[in-house]
Amino acid sequence: MAQPVSHWTASSLVGALQASPETSSEEMEFVAAPETKDVFEVHMKSAGDVVLFVVVSAAQITTSTILWGRDELDDPQAFEALMLRSHRTLMPLSALSIGKIGDREYHELFGTMSSTSPLAEIIEEFKVIAENAIELARELGPKASA
Repeated sequence: MAQPVSHWTASSLVGALQASPETSSEEMEFVAAPETKDVFEVHMKSAGDVVLFVVVSAAQITTSTILWGRDELDDPQAFEALMLRSHRTLMPLSALSIGKIGDREYHELFGTMSSTSPLAEIIEEFKVIAENAIELARELGPKASA
């Protein structure tokens, strides 16, 4: 008979991450979002201080990071067309979207996984999204085109 699969909550996930030998305080810092119990931040100290926003729901865990304002690129449409054509090879395990904060649009990198995913896979997702964000910024971000 199969074991029941437990779902992560933001609180249980942060607790497990803090207790994991794979997530040292020199590598990652976990910060609760005071406005909601389902969201927390991961400060990826070992990956250029990239900040990940993690939302935990009953069905999935979504991890995202803001890349840059859409208006910061010389040609945002060209960047978006390039990403639509090549995101599988440029950003494994990640997707790109355009989100709005206030009145401004931003490029956002994100990934989703099941809320029953093993802790090791969640940690790997954090690392991959942070590495992809750094690589995108280095190769295609606003300062790269300047």
